[in-house]
Parts: sequence; C-alpha cells; structure tokens
Amino acid sequence: MAMSVGRSGGVKSDINITPLVDVVLVMLIIFMVATPLTQMGYGVQVPPKVETNTPPPPSADQIIVRMDKDGRMFINKETIAPAEFPGRLKQALTNRSSKVVFFAADGDLPYGKVADFMDTCRQNGAQNLGIVFDDLRPTAGLAQAITPQAPAPAPAVPAPH
Repeated sequence: MAMSVGRSGGVKSDINITPLVDVVLVMLIIFMVATPLTQMGYGVQVPPKVETNTPPPPSADQIIVRMDKDGRMFINKETIAPAEFPGRLKQALTNRSSKVVFFAADGDLPYGKVADFMDTCRQNGAQNLGIVFDDLRPTAGLAQAITPQAPAPAPAVPAPH
C-alpha cells in the first residue's frame, strides 16, 4: 500500500472565497447608499385632503372653457367664435388673482384638436388648466330614465258571475 505524496510547496488550484465575499459586500454597501440618491420625481400639485364628503359649492367667478363635437367654443356657456376666442379669454382672465381655467371637451373630438385648444388657453393667460372629465353631452338613455313614464293600463279582468 504505497501512497505518493506531491510536493508541498507547489501551486494550489483552489478558489479563495474570502476576496470574493469582500468585493460583494463592498458592492452591496455602495448600492445601498447610492440607490436613495438616484430616486427622482416630478413636482406635482396635489390638492389638500378634504375631510367632508360634500363637494364645495362652485365659485361664481370660475372660468370654464369648452369645445363641443362641432368645434364650437364656449366660455361659461357663452358661444364664442374661434377667431374671437383668444381675445375674449385674455379679457376674462385680466385682473384675476387666480388664473385657473376649467377645461372640457367632447369625447368624440380628435386628440390634435383638443391639444390645440388647450394650447390656445395656455397661450392666452391660463396658468393652470383643470380638466373636467364629466360627459357634458345629454344621453338618450339617461333622459328616458329620468322622464317619468305613464303607467301601462291594467289588463281587463272579467267580473265573477
């Protein structure tokens, strides 16, 4: 039973794990420190939290601009010709501390037309645009549901003999 023994002073081919663990721990610490510094966001105006469930009454001096599906423009329910709209909006916004304009457009309008209308509002004095998402068109189904229907006549029942 003979056993051969190699040289004790030769090259070892085993992997040394200690430097690998050191490098991984240093990288972990670097990423833990650098990650919170790289998180960025955009500034957003968030409305204050309201505790009541009832909506506040609408302000009498608010401006609502609207465009219907035919391309007619309105400022507070008044129809304005497209050529006069920029001047009338500037006039409506003069001497106001709040340059907020509420914007509504028909859902069937193409995006480009709505974007141009919003740009016109911005270029003529509106600093903030509040977008109204309610559907402003009357719907036939809703009108029928609201309108009371006359009750159907009762069927004739023969009298007992």
